[in-house]
Order: sequence, then C-alpha cells, then structure tokens
Amino acid sequence: MPRDREEKPGSKSEPAYMKLKKKIARDIENGTLVPGRALPSERELAASLGLSRMTVRAAVSGLVDAGLLYREHGRGTFVSARKMRQRNIASFSETVARMGFRPDTKVLEFSEMEPEKELSEKLLSGDARIYRALRLRLADDIPVALEEVFIPSNICPGLKAKDLNASLYNLINTYGHEIGSADCSVLALHPSPRQQQYLDITRNTPVLKIDSLYYSASGLALYYERAVYRADMYEYNIRITT
Repeated sequence: MPRDREEKPGSKSEPAYMKLKKKIARDIENGTLVPGRALPSERELAASLGLSRMTVRAAVSGLVDAGLLYREHGRGTFVSARKMRQRNIASFSETVARMGFRPDTKVLEFSEMEPEKELSEKLLSGDARIYRALRLRLADDIPVALEEVFIPSNICPGLKAKDLNASLYNLINTYGHEIGSADCSVLALHPSPRQQQYLDITRNTPVLKIDSLYYSASGLALYYERAVYRADMYEYNIRITT
C-alpha cells in the first residue's frame, strides 16, 4: 500500500492530511456529505485513498475540532449539522437567512403582565405593563432556539401575539426604535426537560443560555430576552474591542 510522502523541512508541498481535511470540508460545504451521514472508518478511508491511518486520523480529528464532524462512541464519525453563526448584534431571522436556511417563528405563549421589580429595574420601565412572549425559533423547520422576551408596553404599545411571528428587530423598528447595543451573558448548560421537549433534543445536547438586554442608539432599554440555543446548530461570535 502506498504511504504518504514525508514532507521535508522547507517543502512548500501541502501535507497529505491537510489535503484530505480540505477535501472532506469541501464535500460537506457543497452538500456531497450531508448532515448525519456516517463517514467510512479510518481503516476504510486509508485503504481506499492509499493513505496511512495516521494521516486519515489527523484529518478527521481536525474536522472534529472544527465542528464539521462529530464522533459517537461505538458508532463512528458523522457529519455535523451546519451551524448558524451570529456575529455581534444581528436578528435570528437575518442570521439564519444569511446561512441559506429558511427562518420561522412560533409564538407559544403571549401575555401582558404587571411589571416585576427585577424586570422594571432592568428595563427602567417604571409602572408600564410588560408584554411577555415565549417563542420557538426554527431553521428549515428544525427547532434551534427557545426565547422568552419581555417588552415594555410603552416601547411597543398595542402589541399583539401575531406581531411576534417574525423578526423582533424589524418589529422594534416599526415602532420607531433602532437597536444600537446589547448587554449579553452567555452560559453553557444542559437543557431542562421543557427545553428538551421544545428543541427536540436530549439532555446530552449542550445548549447556550444567552440573556440579553437590548438598547436603542440613545441608550433607551428596549427589551429583555432569555434565550436558549442548541449549541450543535448555533454559534455565537462576539467581537471585543478596547
């Protein structure tokens, strides 16, 4: 069986494991390898490609580290679901559509409530009543996030449940407010039984709990959101500057 050519110091030739890694990544990107598909074993790949198992293992491990593949003990290596990547402030609908998915929203609960002290202090809403909504966010009909949103009635007066079936960012804009910044906290957790049910996941699927307080460009608190995202499908990128 042919072995991988050893790279000499100073050689400009690309290592065999990197070539294989890029090829598999391209096959995932162009849809040749679809999410959930099992890869051949390292031994099978090595034999079919004329490479050493060490080379195949290095390529596959690199793709696992990059999140493009995942391993299940006793079962093998599989293609990961394509992740949606949010960068800084962006709506879920915008993020999902940019990645080529079809966004959708289901309003599970909607009510108008008296302001609780903690919420009033966060939103600086005084005695204004608070709209609360529980929303399920989907991409190509797959549940990705569960959001609990709190909006002061003086920010969006006359709000109805049907108004929340689409982008909240766009809705806020229709009321004359533009989102300028947000304070966010991110925590990795195991999902609760309720979250497992809505997101169609098991307890072993990690989730990202993201609590966010959104402000207008002038510093007005607009709404508060508690969201749980499937970490196997959603990535949250933040740019930090001094």
